[in-house]
Amino acid sequence: MENAPCILLSKLKYLRALSFDCFPLESLPDSIGELIHLRYLDLSRTDIMTLPDTLCNLYNLQTLKLVGCRKLKALPVGMKDLTNLHYLNISGTDLREMPEDMSKLTSLQVLSNYVVGKREGNRINELGALANLHQTILIDKLENVVNSSEALGARMFDKDGLESLFLNWSLDEYENTVDSLIERDVLEKLRPHSNLKKLQIWGYRGTKFPDWFGRSSYGDITEVTLGGCRNCFMLPSLGELPSLKHLKIFEFERLAIVGAEFYRNDESCLETPFPMLETLRFYSMPCWEEWLELNAFPRLRELMIRDCPMLRGDLPNQLPSLEDLTIHNCEQLSCCVPRAPAITSLGIEGSNEVRIGELPLLLDKLSIKGKHQAESVMEAIAHTQLTCLRILSISGCSSHVLFAVSSIPASLQKLKIKNCKKLEFQMEGLHHSLHKLRIQNSCDSVTSFSLDSFPNLVRVQISDCEKMESLVVSRSLSCLRFLLIKNCGSLKSLKTLWMASPQLEDLRLLGCPEIDLCAKGDPQRSLRYLTISYCKKQLSCVASQFHGLTHLCIKYEYESVKSFPKEGWLPASLEYLRLDSIKSVEMLECKGLAHLTSLQQLYIYECSNLENIDGEKLPASLLRLTIFGSPFLGKRCEMKDPQVWPKISHIPAIQVDYRWIW
Repeated sequence: MENAPCILLSKLKYLRALSFDCFPLESLPDSIGELIHLRYLDLSRTDIMTLPDTLCNLYNLQTLKLVGCRKLKALPVGMKDLTNLHYLNISGTDLREMPEDMSKLTSLQVLSNYVVGKREGNRINELGALANLHQTILIDKLENVVNSSEALGARMFDKDGLESLFLNWSLDEYENTVDSLIERDVLEKLRPHSNLKKLQIWGYRGTKFPDWFGRSSYGDITEVTLGGCRNCFMLPSLGELPSLKHLKIFEFERLAIVGAEFYRNDESCLETPFPMLETLRFYSMPCWEEWLELNAFPRLRELMIRDCPMLRGDLPNQLPSLEDLTIHNCEQLSCCVPRAPAITSLGIEGSNEVRIGELPLLLDKLSIKGKHQAESVMEAIAHTQLTCLRILSISGCSSHVLFAVSSIPASLQKLKIKNCKKLEFQMEGLHHSLHKLRIQNSCDSVTSFSLDSFPNLVRVQISDCEKMESLVVSRSLSCLRFLLIKNCGSLKSLKTLWMASPQLEDLRLLGCPEIDLCAKGDPQRSLRYLTISYCKKQLSCVASQFHGLTHLCIKYEYESVKSFPKEGWLPASLEYLRLDSIKSVEMLECKGLAHLTSLQQLYIYECSNLENIDGEKLPASLLRLTIFGSPFLGKRCEMKDPQVWPKISHIPAIQVDYRWIW
């Protein structure tokens, strides 16, 4: 693996295309410069830190991809010599600046990023000569632009092939001392061509946006994102953009009012602002207090407001097309849900007092989080004929709530209860449509929980219910396929679960050391996937209790173990075995695995003290061994330690920390 690049480059002198995408490559040999016929070079997602200067000898190179090379800090000084380069993608790198004289690469059609420098030769005006740029460009470190003349030199208004433009200013502790007029003038001179479809601005340091924002002449723009503009106290006029569909605004720290200027400018010609807008998201706006309403948003489908603690008053009231409304952590907001006859998803989170009133009849998904919201929601549910509600989530309720099964809409398919310690189920009658049930850190008054009211459950998850002692099933759960029980330390009994769940395929028991798996009667034969914490009482029952088990994951430990596994503990039917985060284990026992003649995959994750393998060798049926985060054993395998290597060398594929060593 280490010598592969040198071997390739010394043997294959006539290569036109070469890709090392995702290869464990840290450097390129200087001989890369001898491949003078190379047109295409892809070094994406490698660990490469520098590129040799000889790379710039490849005068026929047309495509260079460096996507996700996060350790790469600089491009070669001689990049200006690659005059036939058409495509340069450096997204996901950490370049500090561009090499000098990029303006000489006049054949460039795609340049993913340009990092503005401070020196003559790598300033923003180098972009002016690149007239053929297409697709997308991100211009970074715009704080290095000294004045508007430099910005004008980039000639962004001429680049009619660009569809997406991203403008980034780095966050700076001195940004409050900048001249806002100069900042605004710089952004004015970066005005793009009217063919633009997508615009994103991050970290702009001015107090207002220039006039070109929101002009109706930008008739093709469909998406705008504005974020991190911490000095701005006024939003630009975006309501005039005739094709705008998606708008995201976040981290405007000085903005207090969203007013009339947001909807239209002085030269407005549109009768209804935001005529095509479909999604609108505001978040992390700490000083936003008021949202003035105008008749707008006729096609808005999704509205999200998150982390706006000072916002008060009303939301836009008439939203005829709204389907999805989410309000999170807006403590001062006290309003009614907008009149939205088409709404299908409603999510309210935080200690705000959003008045529910009468729930929309077409509601499909309802998510409520707050100290006092649950009571009003349950009352609204009980008095509304919700024939479409499929998903209900209630969390963070500190008051006592009685949840009657009889009040659950017949259409409900998924129910999630989280952090509602005083919630209490009133089990009466049957609910046939519920397929998924999740209860987390809730129902402290319940010591014995029955699933009998929900006969068609497919997935059940119960976690962090410390006072629950038993899970009761007295009727058939013929549809149950998945059951997760996690961190329920008092849970001891899963009464009649095996007999009642003939189709159970996936069982996960984590952090429940008191559960006894050795049930009376016939063994469980439908189970294929089992995840369990290391616990002798439970592991010793696995082979006898679960006939047909193919996948076993042992995750974490409840008691110390030095060697694993004991003979007879694991069922012979296993095809997949994973040991995950068993910190105390030091020895892997071949004897305990020898009878696993169907075992194909063995995964060892985060077993930090596992160092040795005892016995003759691992099962001959193994096709893959993966070791990750287990440094002692991993290193011995990589070095082909004579005490370990003969026991694993018959396995066709061996991987250590994402590196294939065999």
